[in-house]
Amino acid sequence: MSKTFLKISVLLPWLLLICLYSQTFIELYRERWELVDYGHAYFVLPLSLFIVWLKRKTLKQLAQHADEKFYLPGFLLIIVSLFFFTFGWRWSYVLIQTMSVIPLLFGMASFFYGPKIIRPLLFPILYLFLLVPPPIGVLDNITLPMRYFASSSAETILNIFHYPISREGLLLKLGGHEIFMGAPCSGFRSLITMLSLGLIYIYFYKGRPMKNLVLLLAIVPLAIVGNIIRVLTICLITFYFGEKAGQGFFHEFSGVIVFLIMLAGLMGLEKILRDRELKK
Repeated sequence: MSKTFLKISVLLPWLLLICLYSQTFIELYRERWELVDYGHAYFVLPLSLFIVWLKRKTLKQLAQHADEKFYLPGFLLIIVSLFFFTFGWRWSYVLIQTMSVIPLLFGMASFFYGPKIIRPLLFPILYLFLLVPPPIGVLDNITLPMRYFASSSAETILNIFHYPISREGLLLKLGGHEIFMGAPCSGFRSLITMLSLGLIYIYFYKGRPMKNLVLLLAIVPLAIVGNIIRVLTICLITFYFGEKAGQGFFHEFSGVIVFLIMLAGLMGLEKILRDRELKK
């Protein structure tokens, strides 16, 4: 009976955590991520939990040999996190509600199992930042310049090849067809998805810190180049086959193709860096 009670007492705080954030995550899954084009967020939590599961033996050993059963700074972090969650819930700030789970997880883990357990949990918990949906206004400030850059780049490149193209803001006119650079054409979704998978790739690769930094920094230019290729391809298909062909199935499917090209570029860069290391 005592062993059963002990197991329940250990699990109870985590069950309460799940209950506390269940409504927030239901809202995220149902509408919030789709609203801000945050498709990558659906696999962030499963990947984070999978990494924790892989570390289960190390975490169990650290929990059993904790010097302090209850770590006071962890308790203070719990209190602060719950305050921010309550504030976000009261004023319907989903961003604050979601973000509060990160310090709360650190606080609960260190409070119950000691501060040494934080190190193996550092990446899977911080990775949850990619769950946090940005405010619409902030997202617009990010994606709008990206849309202008994509449309301007497409105009410049197609002009070099003597295509009859002109641009009015975000509207491209090509051979009697009009192509508007909407939010999906910003490349933000490809960038954030590439960042999510790139971090996982770098984490499991376990390379040198400088090499990991190069791979991480390469994600941004790869995403920008990939998006320009996508916009150019849509323009060319629209020019040769009409707006229905360019704005229909290919418009959606091209994002997948470009993402695969970006992933191949990241893996290719990693191979180049690895070959250089072997030559030294």
